[in-house]
This record gives sequence, structure tokens and C-alpha cells, in this order.
Amino acid sequence: MLTSLMLGSVDALNPTPEQIDVGPMLDNLSRVRRWNGGGELSVLQHMMHVALILHQEGATKTTTLAGLVHDLHEYVTGDIPAPLLDGLMFDDGVALHRVTDMQRHIQDAINTRLGIDLTGADMDAVQRADEQARVQEQELDSDWSAWRIFDISKLSPDECIARYRRGLKQLGVEV
Repeated sequence: MLTSLMLGSVDALNPTPEQIDVGPMLDNLSRVRRWNGGGELSVLQHMMHVALILHQEGATKTTTLAGLVHDLHEYVTGDIPAPLLDGLMFDDGVALHRVTDMQRHIQDAINTRLGIDLTGADMDAVQRADEQARVQEQELDSDWSAWRIFDISKLSPDECIARYRRGLKQLGVEV
């Protein structure tokens, strides 16, 4: 049985906040396209989209921050679409496959590294906004100009990282 699985600088089975390197994390996520490369947005742009939805709905700063960071773990695991993760569930529907467990532990280490403390209510709101973003992103492959996220979809990786860092700072997280 594996007791350690190094993916880059992070032990995916035993991640620690000290293993999290924010610069490469943001660089990676600004270039990784959603839906295993088939999406229009990068993972970083998608997280900005989710945070924008939450902000527009009047969410608290903490909940908006939760949306902004919810997929940071994907810099280690890559973007695994939710339907695929759902397919990896055990038959009893309760115990999650090792991949989702790994993602949760990596996300916890990232949140600790960034000094972010989120509640279940924050994550429930993010899940709803994430689903809304997914639907919009799938419907809008050809016409982003109709949506308020048009400016996000046109950012270069470097511009995306800069805007993402500003968003974190506005929400109280220094990186």
C-alpha cells in the first residue's frame, strides 16, 4: 500500500501547508484548461467566475474567497470533471474514492497555507455557484460576450494570475 505519492513538491497522500508553493500553483492553474483541456476557461479563470457569481449574489467575503480558492487542489491532481469524480464513488454512495479524499486533503493544506478558514455553509454556497458556473461555461463555448465574465475569458495566463492575486488580496489573503 502506498504511504507517499509525490506529485511535484506535494505529497498527495500526506500534503502539508509547507509543501504548497503558491507561485507554481497559480502558474499551473492559469494554463490548465477545464474539462481535461476541453473547456474554454482555465481552472484559475473558472475559480474567478465562481467568486464573481458569489459576489453578485451578495455572499460574504469569506464565502466569495471560498469560491476563489475552491479548485486550487487541481494544481496537483489536474482538472477531473465532476461527472467523472461522481463515477468514482463506491457503490454505497457514502465512501468517496481515494481521489476525492486526496483532493480534500490537498485543499485543506492549501487553505491552511493561505490562512483561510472556511465553514460548511461557505462550501455549500460554493457548490451551488460552481454548478451554475459549470452550466454557463458549457453553454457559452462560442459566445462569451453575452456574459459578465467575458473579460475573464480573454485574460492571458499572466494577466489572470495578476487579477487572481488582486482578488485574494481584496479578500484578505496575502500571497
